[in-house]
Amino acid sequence: MLAPVSRVDRWADGPMDEVTQIVEAGLRAMRLVAIALLFPYILRYRPGPETASLALNTWFNAVLLCGTLALMNGLSLVAQKVPNGRLRLVTSVTAIVADAFIVLLVVSALGVFDANMAWFILIIPILEAGMRFGVRAAIVTWVGLFGVNLASRMWNNELGSFFDQADLMLQRLGIVLLVAIPTIYLSQKLLLDIRLERRATGEATSRSRLLETVAQSSQRVARLDAGMVDELLKSVSLLGFDVVDVCVLGVRGQWRIEATRQREPGITLPSPTSVEGGLLELETDTVVVHGTLGPEVESGLRRQGLSTLLACPLGARGDATVVLRCGRRLGVQVTSTQVECVELLAGNATIALHNKRLVGELRAMQQRLHHQAYHDALTGLSNRIDFNDQLETAFANTRDGGTECAVMFIDLDRFKPVNDSLGHDVGNDLLVNVARRLVGAVRQNDLVARMGGDEFVVLLRDVFSSTDDTEIADIADRVCNAIAEPFIVMNNEVVISCSVGIAVSGDEIKNASELVRRADLAMYRAKALGKARWERYRADLDEEGLSRIRIETDLRRAVTNNLVGVAFQGILSVRTGQIIGAETLLRWEHPVQGVISPEILVPIAEDSGLILELGRRILERACIQASDWQTRFSDQPPMVAVNVSPVELFHPRFFETLDSVLERTGVDPGWIIAEITENIVSAGNDSNKKLQALKDRGLRLALDDFGKGQTSLAYLHEFPIDILKVDKTFVQHAGHDHAQHAILESIIRLAHELGLVVIAEGVESKVQLQRLRDLDCDLAQGYLLHRPGPPEELTHRIADHRRKVAPTV
Repeated sequence: MLAPVSRVDRWADGPMDEVTQIVEAGLRAMRLVAIALLFPYILRYRPGPETASLALNTWFNAVLLCGTLALMNGLSLVAQKVPNGRLRLVTSVTAIVADAFIVLLVVSALGVFDANMAWFILIIPILEAGMRFGVRAAIVTWVGLFGVNLASRMWNNELGSFFDQADLMLQRLGIVLLVAIPTIYLSQKLLLDIRLERRATGEATSRSRLLETVAQSSQRVARLDAGMVDELLKSVSLLGFDVVDVCVLGVRGQWRIEATRQREPGITLPSPTSVEGGLLELETDTVVVHGTLGPEVESGLRRQGLSTLLACPLGARGDATVVLRCGRRLGVQVTSTQVECVELLAGNATIALHNKRLVGELRAMQQRLHHQAYHDALTGLSNRIDFNDQLETAFANTRDGGTECAVMFIDLDRFKPVNDSLGHDVGNDLLVNVARRLVGAVRQNDLVARMGGDEFVVLLRDVFSSTDDTEIADIADRVCNAIAEPFIVMNNEVVISCSVGIAVSGDEIKNASELVRRADLAMYRAKALGKARWERYRADLDEEGLSRIRIETDLRRAVTNNLVGVAFQGILSVRTGQIIGAETLLRWEHPVQGVISPEILVPIAEDSGLILELGRRILERACIQASDWQTRFSDQPPMVAVNVSPVELFHPRFFETLDSVLERTGVDPGWIIAEITENIVSAGNDSNKKLQALKDRGLRLALDDFGKGQTSLAYLHEFPIDILKVDKTFVQHAGHDHAQHAILESIIRLAHELGLVVIAEGVESKVQLQRLRDLDCDLAQGYLLHRPGPPEELTHRIADHRRKVAPTV
């Protein structure tokens, strides 16, 4: 059982292993010992009639013996160097025959077989045969020696004592055999143990070396950089493989080779889709492809110059599957240790790929979180945090001298009516489009940010002078003009504007937040002056800001205590001077500042949310007064106009409140005029629905302050408007400004062509009134005709007119 392993290893092609060399060295030593033991017999040998028949010279025998020994040892040394296993076998057999020949020569020539113990040298060839080829070879050698010795005696005519000689020879050679067989078994076992131990040591050393290579390579492969795949290929090559590649299975089910490495040309890996490619049967475990799997696989591997191919899955990279393949050239087999090391390295690479994917996802998530933390989710602009950080940096840079920085605070006018009427989707889309226009209106190195809602800010870097407004004014004009252009949002044309406040850094500003505060104050100043414009911060705005806060606080207290009232201003016929209606105006007398004008009061009420409660009270007072006048002047009661702000109109409960007031007061809605501003008309299609709902309830509609904003003339035809109120600017300038006069004339003529009644606002002189008569204007109101006052005073005046002049329309 043990010999075949020894034989296979010993006679395989290639140099002798270490154990075989030990056997050869032992045999040479045994021969030398045997010759040393025989030399005394050779020196005392004297041939005679009673000695052996072979009578040679003593010194000749000694020389022949030594020469033969030298030849045998020389053959043994040559055999160690012979790589061919068959030639080595022939050399070994020749050495055994030579040993047997020497032993027989000595025994026959010296006659030592019959004397003493010198015959024991016959064990030399038997042991040599056994140690080289096993027990059976020893027995064969024993039989050969016995036969040859017996034959030589028969040849020398010693037949008379044949049986005695045969018996003696059998006894002595039997003893030799009994001693040789256990010795051979023990030596074979010892040699096999040595061989197995040395093989295990060699395999352990090789395994340790390969594992060390894997450990070192794993550190390089585990680096999460772009060269990870190259390091993997290089590391697998260090394990002894001749060609390596990495294959990727894409989402479309097609394999592609991403990277490859080979030691020498002519050795390549087969196509991933071929039978011998190793990927058709691949699942989760390593696939080993070799020639025993079939003739087709064997021929395919041979065409590539390979004996074995390994395929190890590396897991997934996104939606793709990654596989490592490696192969060894023909004539070289892959060891189990190499397979294990490749699997270890592939496992480390799999972990590295997985970690790389996780790190990539983590970095992407960090980038998203960082972007979300510093950018507005809707518009993609910088948010308040990022703006403040960059403003702090820009403001700190101004401390070094040279240029300054500026902040533009932008608030969209009429955005809330658009958002409430057309919906939040339209509002969001509008904000996105506004953001794009703002970015296009400013300089490349300026920063546009969204502060929240419909508020935006712009950081103007490198402003060259805090006193020269030219550069800043150009940018502010571009911003206002960009926003004033109509927007097409989800098939809706929307017209809005913006109010812009500007503050520039300077020596008196100690921190960046102060710059934002000043720009905010300037923006409110722009709104107070009519919106759709820009204003630069002035020192007196601080007092205005404080005043605004005080007014808001006092207004809230006045609403709670029911201290806000109304006044009525008459609307007269331009031709007859008869009062045919009145406008209901909000009136509040501040305990310190006196009467607060509606131009200041209404924006504060809208911003604070008090306009809803104030609007309900004004609407109720207007309807009560209209009901009273309808009773007093039933034949032709005066019309009563009431202002409806965008905040009120687009509030979800506005129409519920309106219906309740109309029902409770019992007024005929046909004599109620709802005055709306241009920003309601330009808010979009939903505005038309709201206005139509007012018409369906019987109210008349008047477009207030026409010409002040940017309403398209097309709206006059598209919306259900009955009355057009011309802004006072055209009326007051028409007398001395030819262009304004032409515009006023065109407005009146166009309104009449559309069937609208025209009311001119702000008439303060007789010249203006005469100009309106010349232009055939219908109605007018202003301080020249009637100052706002209590309803009782207006009732007396209407009654006086009715008594003097018959009412005409």
